[in-house]
Amino acid sequence: MVSQNLSIITTLSFISLFSSLTFSQTTCNSLTFSNKTTYNNCIDLFALNATLHWTYNPTNPTLSIAFTARPPTPDGWVAWALNPTGSGMVGAQSVIAYKSNSNGPISVSTYDVKSYHDITMGPISYNVTGLSAEVSNGKITVFATWGLRHGVSEVNHVWQVGPVVGGKPGKHEFKEDNLGAKMKLQLRNGSGSGPNGAPVGSPAGSKSKNGALNLTHGSNNGVGDVVIEFWKFWLVLGALSVYLL
Repeated sequence: MVSQNLSIITTLSFISLFSSLTFSQTTCNSLTFSNKTTYNNCIDLFALNATLHWTYNPTNPTLSIAFTARPPTPDGWVAWALNPTGSGMVGAQSVIAYKSNSNGPISVSTYDVKSYHDITMGPISYNVTGLSAEVSNGKITVFATWGLRHGVSEVNHVWQVGPVVGGKPGKHEFKEDNLGAKMKLQLRNGSGSGPNGAPVGSPAGSKSKNGALNLTHGSNNGVGDVVIEFWKFWLVLGALSVYLL
């Protein structure tokens, strides 16, 4: 009887563990948009709990995106950008969206981030069309289609969230999540990689639209957290076995 109970506990614990590791990584797959637009790829970004849906058209090279993130406050901003000259926010050609107040409309426009102190609204070096935004459950989604050069196979993309100060986007925080919100996007194979070339995604890995989960090292989480969860599992199981015996 004790052996049977222990076997049941073990099975249920493994099911619970793998469910929490796998099904919690379905954020981008579960999102739908009010404009009914669908995309070929999606990824749960490892920093700032954001998601990116995107479709690359190589014939008339364009990158259509839907970027979703939660601003730090209801009237804060979210941004998604391509950086043609570097991997960080400085030099990023951005689209930024925010609500002028908690009940106001969404403002969305292009910004040239020349420095952390010089965020200029206006034309950027990319041709951006279809620019719009929506709010759902406290998160802002930015929609845009970016014109690219022929032959581009990967781009540096950056995402960020921050406060609105004086009616304009203010400086974001410099926490680990903020500083790690950047990666290379492989346009032809639908994958991404961090600054060191390692694949990146949501805390326990990246989840593409086909549902395949890859365990990776994220900004704050990754394989290390999985190992910790297994240790916790075996410690609890050991305590239960002693109790039952």
